[in-house]
Amino acid sequence: MSAPVPCLHRVHVGEPHGASAIHAALGMSIGLEPLIARLDTLHRRAEAEGRDLRSQLVTFDDGWADPLHLAPHFDEWTYLQPVLFLTARQIEGSQELLPLPRLYEWCAQTQTPLAELERHGISRLAMKLMPEKDQHQLLDALGVPRSPCSPEMLSREQIHELAARGWIIASHAHDHCDLRGFDSDELSTGLAAALRSVSSVGGKPWLAWPEGRCCGRTCGVAASVGFELQFSLAQETKTFERADLVPREIYKEQVLNSHDASRNERRSRPNVLAKEFQ
Repeated sequence: MSAPVPCLHRVHVGEPHGASAIHAALGMSIGLEPLIARLDTLHRRAEAEGRDLRSQLVTFDDGWADPLHLAPHFDEWTYLQPVLFLTARQIEGSQELLPLPRLYEWCAQTQTPLAELERHGISRLAMKLMPEKDQHQLLDALGVPRSPCSPEMLSREQIHELAARGWIIASHAHDHCDLRGFDSDELSTGLAAALRSVSSVGGKPWLAWPEGRCCGRTCGVAASVGFELQFSLAQETKTFERADLVPREIYKEQVLNSHDASRNERRSRPNVLAKEFQ
């Protein structure tokens, strides 16, 4: 069985600050330099395995502008195929922060730890089950500011630029929440609209399930409206299999344990000594 496809959200340069630090703490942001090293290794492995050009998918969710840092590298990584999964509203030009990132911005600005959100009547887990509109209304009622045109989100022009460089545009559905709570008719109507949206910009009929969550029923609905490939998280698809369902793995910072760190230090020491005596 092949390894899960990489799934990426935020990418930070240097030490993350503000809301970016919250994303990093949640495992939803990775440093640019370690990511470049990891993707370079993935590219070289695909080449060594004799894979076809652009056959190794690398996926980016939620419409962040961070992947722009990687665009020149993907021009050189000819065995890697970047894919942008965008919501229908993002494809149509919206740069508004999604509800949870909007919440994290507020947390950073007010220095409110995530552990204290329950005291404000906010549950991150409960929000993920709510339709996107209801999530925003909840935050409105609590006085959390909106970010209707965030520079951290891809603009329509930037999306077109990446598409022109060969990036695949695909769908992240019509509503950014756990869609398993929608009945089949409502889900079919929404996904059909999402498919029309991504088709209007020449994108692929591929769907990444929001929050990585799906089930046999929701996958059947997506296939029935015309999505040819579906993407979830590997841990969410252990109970069922489909030929059109691609497992993904969220790329996170790789932390060395003490043994690995010690071994790497020993390996690097002769090189340091050699430089000292040159």
